[in-house]
Amino acid sequence: MSSKLKSPEGFYGWVNLGVMFFFNIAMYPMLFTFALCLPFWVEEFSWGRGDISLAQTLSLILSGLAAPLVGIFIMKKGPKLAIVIGNLISVTGLILLSYQQNIWQLFLSYGVIVGLGISIGGMLAMMTVINNWFIVKRPLALAVSMASMGLGAIVFKPSLMILINTIGWRNTYLITAAAVLLFCVIIPALLLVNKPEDLGQVPDGPSSPKRKKAESDGLPPPNLYKTPIDFTAKEALRTPTMWLLVGFAVVQFAVMQVIITHQVAFLFDIGIPSVKAAFAAGLLGPMMSISQLGVGFLALKFKMRSLAIVSILIAIVGFAIMLFAQSMGIVVLYNIVLGMGFGIQAIAMGNLIPDYFGRTEFPKMMGYTMPFTTFLSAFSAPVAGYIRDTTGNYIPAFQLSIALLVFGLIFIIFARPPVHPSLKISSNEAPLKL
Repeated sequence: MSSKLKSPEGFYGWVNLGVMFFFNIAMYPMLFTFALCLPFWVEEFSWGRGDISLAQTLSLILSGLAAPLVGIFIMKKGPKLAIVIGNLISVTGLILLSYQQNIWQLFLSYGVIVGLGISIGGMLAMMTVINNWFIVKRPLALAVSMASMGLGAIVFKPSLMILINTIGWRNTYLITAAAVLLFCVIIPALLLVNKPEDLGQVPDGPSSPKRKKAESDGLPPPNLYKTPIDFTAKEALRTPTMWLLVGFAVVQFAVMQVIITHQVAFLFDIGIPSVKAAFAAGLLGPMMSISQLGVGFLALKFKMRSLAIVSILIAIVGFAIMLFAQSMGIVVLYNIVLGMGFGIQAIAMGNLIPDYFGRTEFPKMMGYTMPFTTFLSAFSAPVAGYIRDTTGNYIPAFQLSIALLVFGLIFIIFARPPVHPSLKISSNEAPLKL
């Protein structure tokens, strides 16, 4: 079976997708246990919420600053090596995190070491694998890969909270490190293949008759926009569309950081018990997964940009509901709505850049833009924490999130597909007159 999958007539992309599915499951506790531990660190060490959140900000900033070099590394060495090396670094950081006693150790283990590991072996490398193996089926493949993280949330958040209450947050981080080692280092090292060309295969696998006819006619698949000519990273960065998409990403990551980092602490504030709070916050993930899977199919019929606009509107409604959360029912409702909005936004961001600019220099494009994305969005979590510390309430932070989402809506409305420079030149050439 393995030899057939790796033959030129087979398609190994489904194996890679399976590896990335479990990769993202293991990434979940590494990324989100921080938020579950935050109120316990406040109680145990008397650290402020804003100060603790700065560790996550440092992680995001370092991740963004390293991204250009990571993008170049992935293009030269492939995403597989980046995933293995990056997550070995993350495992080291998680182990050190379990032994912390002072806040500078939190900054070092999570802010620096885990941040660097995630930058090298995290989202950019994962998306490059999917982007290399899928073009037409990319929305669905990316949705399946990322949906695993959300589907696991409804199990992981309460389970991790139970572990923290039972064996402590230190041992919980050691278990997390073991899971990352298995699913983000060992299994990818054994099974992952960088791109279909390495096996003599093509993206999306053997073409269907309908797709073959479209390709022979020189047309993109029906209802899907794909740039006819791949942009270089330099060409892409010169277009207003790229920076509008960066603005959209900044808003997306900023408001998500507020929810991911502070929701459990917010639920404690309004009197929701710890396990119930973790369960309610865990609903965000599966709702993201459901919406991601749905948009994976919808993107075959509707423009991804239109779906992104809808996602922002849904997120605005979710935050508006959150302003009135005083009971478990309202908490469940806003998590469902926000999960739907965030899920669509994540898939849109993962598809719009390769759709608009091509896959050839995708790692470079993402690497060059991620410093702006991460730096500009990294301060949302500590700002929300300082607002809570100062006012005694998270509501002003949620109101600020709504304002940011309005800006995101403006960015994505104007982010239309760019025209490749070579096509602009050819269209401006006047016919010779005899």
